[in-house]
Amino acid sequence: MLTALQVEYEAVRQHMVDVSEVELPQGTRLDVGRLPGLNWEVALAETGPTNTRAALVTQSAIGHFNAEAVLFVGVAGALKDDVHLGDVVVASKVHGYHGGRESVDGFSARPDTWSPEYDVDQLVRSACRNEPWAFLSPDACLSTPPKVHFEPIASGDVLLGFRDSETARRIRRHYNDAVAVDMESHGVTQATRMNRAVRALSIRGISDFADPDKSARDAAGSQETAARHAAAFAVRVLRDLRPKRRVAQEPRSAPAVVVVSPPNRSPQPAAWDSRPVVEIAGQQYLLYEGPGDLVHESRDGDVLRRQAVARVVPDGGGRGAYAWLRQVERTGPPPGPNQFDPLAALEQEAELCRRLRGPGVVQLTRSGKTSTLALSWPDDPKLGSPLKTVHELLPESPLPTDPQRLWSIVRGLADAAYIIEQLSDAGFSHRALRPTAVVMHRPQMVLRDFGLATVPPRRGENVGPYQAPEQRHGSRVRPGSATDVYQLGALLHRALTGRIHNPGLPAYRGSDSVPDSLVHAVTGALREDPGARPEVGTLRLALLSAARELASVPPPQL
Repeated sequence: MLTALQVEYEAVRQHMVDVSEVELPQGTRLDVGRLPGLNWEVALAETGPTNTRAALVTQSAIGHFNAEAVLFVGVAGALKDDVHLGDVVVASKVHGYHGGRESVDGFSARPDTWSPEYDVDQLVRSACRNEPWAFLSPDACLSTPPKVHFEPIASGDVLLGFRDSETARRIRRHYNDAVAVDMESHGVTQATRMNRAVRALSIRGISDFADPDKSARDAAGSQETAARHAAAFAVRVLRDLRPKRRVAQEPRSAPAVVVVSPPNRSPQPAAWDSRPVVEIAGQQYLLYEGPGDLVHESRDGDVLRRQAVARVVPDGGGRGAYAWLRQVERTGPPPGPNQFDPLAALEQEAELCRRLRGPGVVQLTRSGKTSTLALSWPDDPKLGSPLKTVHELLPESPLPTDPQRLWSIVRGLADAAYIIEQLSDAGFSHRALRPTAVVMHRPQMVLRDFGLATVPPRRGENVGPYQAPEQRHGSRVRPGSATDVYQLGALLHRALTGRIHNPGLPAYRGSDSVPDSLVHAVTGALREDPGARPEVGTLRLALLSAARELASVPPPQL
């Protein structure tokens, strides 16, 4: 079950017992428990505001728990006069009202609408007729029971507080059947649409009328009441919901229902245009939550760069493959004849991937001042999710990596070094290696992309803990393959010590469990002078030798 506000989260949490906290690999924390008298195990999450955040948390929760159903439970604003405070609106449709085209003729809507499956539709109608408030607390003291409306809602990233605003008029003009409005349901339903076996429902208690009096009503407790009613009806729905398929047995039983809710309505910057789904030249991609820089946006002068792991939305439905999505947008004037063109660099990387058998090119497009490159990202066929990166293998500071994981990291970085060596032979260097840049594929780990290979070296590039000295300070030796060797050494140092390499501290001296060959490889790779570091091929052979010495410890099953 997913919620957006803390008050919504608490309303659902009151129905749960035997609760424990679970942390997903991306860092999302959920309460997992059960509902007394029902067979469902429930994972309860708080997504944060906006459709994008809701979609990202929903997608990762579905993949982690192999969820049977997703219920989005919380509050909303009423758009119709016959919907009252405390009433519950269950979405028979969810309209994403931001889809459209602006032209000289005004706004033309391009509707994106989701509806629940037929069996869920019938279940809701039955629940509305038969004891809809069976799970409402007896001390609620209702003089008039709230009404349940099974009607459409509109969902966008605007907090509507004025019924005569342009957004409100747009909703009335193009989505006139909507009786309520919220900021997350569209993202949740977009994520569940990618998982055809998962049933979804948005259940919203009415806490305001999308007008200037919202704050006063919230202060009077309207949100608490609305959230309590929505949670009670959600539990009522679960009473009659039956599993659609048998869940595979796991070492521990997996929660069958996920509930999502944002913690507050404060605006947060979105990683990619505030949308859970981005469309590029007719191809849709669902952004996927990930650690580190796997969902990231940055600006460098008049160049805006975006990147994210995404699921490719297939035309005919189904799950779709995964892609590493990168986009470069030039906001200033075009470069001169002899100036660097960041859009052309992305296109050159696509050609380099094809020539060196790097990541497969899923899509390459250029439109005006924007160029987009989608590269294939391997997936886990068992979990139906994108494969993780070396980031998940590294230890929590300041503890070193355990021997089994260390074997995997050393062997995997030897794989990466082989690709770096091929890149160097072609006259290029990666220069942006970090834990999330190496994907834990089998039989060999792979690079997610070629980093800065097609970008001219410059002082200050690759800001962060894996930046080489020549990148940070400048050097008579231009950044090249020696820079890649340094960054591989920095990754290994992190694995061996649990800490980021600091040139001001004594060099790593090893331990009884670490082969001398690995210690020498790391210290050599981290030399300040690029010319004193080993060649990338030499480092690769040293890592393979160290991996053989570590092989007495069986590697983990990844």
